Amino acid sequence: MQLIYRELEADIVRRTNAVFPAQNCFVEVLPDQLIIPRKYVELGESIRSLPIYKDDVWMVSYPRTGSTWAQEMVWLLGHNLDYITAEQDVRLRSPVIELSALLSTDHHEVVAQAFGNTVELVRNLPRPRYARSHLSWQLLPEQFETVKPRIVYTARNPKDLCVSYYHYCKLLHGISGDFEQFVDLFLEGLTPMGSYWTHVLPFWKRSQEENVLFIKYEDMIKDLPSEVRRCARFLGVQDILNDAASMDKLCDHLTFDKMRENKAINLEKILPESASKFIRKGQIGDWKNHMGNEMSERFDAWSEKHIRGAGLTFDYE
Repeated sequence: MQLIYRELEADIVRRTNAVFPAQNCFVEVLPDQLIIPRKYVELGESIRSLPIYKDDVWMVSYPRTGSTWAQEMVWLLGHNLDYITAEQDVRLRSPVIELSALLSTDHHEVVAQAFGNTVELVRNLPRPRYARSHLSWQLLPEQFETVKPRIVYTARNPKDLCVSYYHYCKLLHGISGDFEQFVDLFLEGLTPMGSYWTHVLPFWKRSQEENVLFIKYEDMIKDLPSEVRRCARFLGVQDILNDAASMDKLCDHLTFDKMRENKAINLEKILPESASKFIRKGQIGDWKNHMGNEMSERFDAWSEKHIRGAGLTFDYE
């Protein structure tokens, strides 16, 4: 399958320009109609053609689903709880393959200096490779279909996700629009990375396959030890958690207070001005502080339209 790029319609350009300070900075990628910074055009085919290995471990998600949190959990489980090496920035240990494109409009020089070409960074990782992506299924390496590496997919209820994504875009991209404008774009699939349900559902449908683990942010909040054990079983490393002390230390390392202060996680090493807010609250239900009944009902109707009959549900409080 060949990727197709096209310019956004004039009205969509006008609306995204009203929110994002970098003007006319997005393109649409088919077949998923994914909105992404236009530098992705330089990386898309190299990502699709990337050789994949059976022992790869990929962490995939839509943005702001707790994916950095899950990434730290997965990496530590897969590396025998090596907390010393985990002091290296997590984006070097398990790079986001498209990061060179995602931060190209506002942090390009910093990202280039820290990581270089992130596709090549992933390509040259020592095996087993631990890598990460926010791309939808159709844009990921095409050998995912045949080689079937292990994939850990994280999802989150879309109301809390949208609130977190809005604050993230204010922090890293300096957006100027209000929350209502952002919600309108999000519900129409016009925020970076496109439609949430187009992203989630292909992985949910594959979640019964033995190489895919589907994790919900809310389950990690409510019972982190259970999700840690589930992930360890998926990776085949459950024996490293046989003693209670190992589990307790890992869960303590993964608390939100620790994640927020962890310089290898919170962007402090790359973007010092963003560190304190990159990891926000770690709560379920923060959407109630941002949405009235009418907006909440819009989300409910939108979700029902897209996931009716799929068997996928989320906790909202």
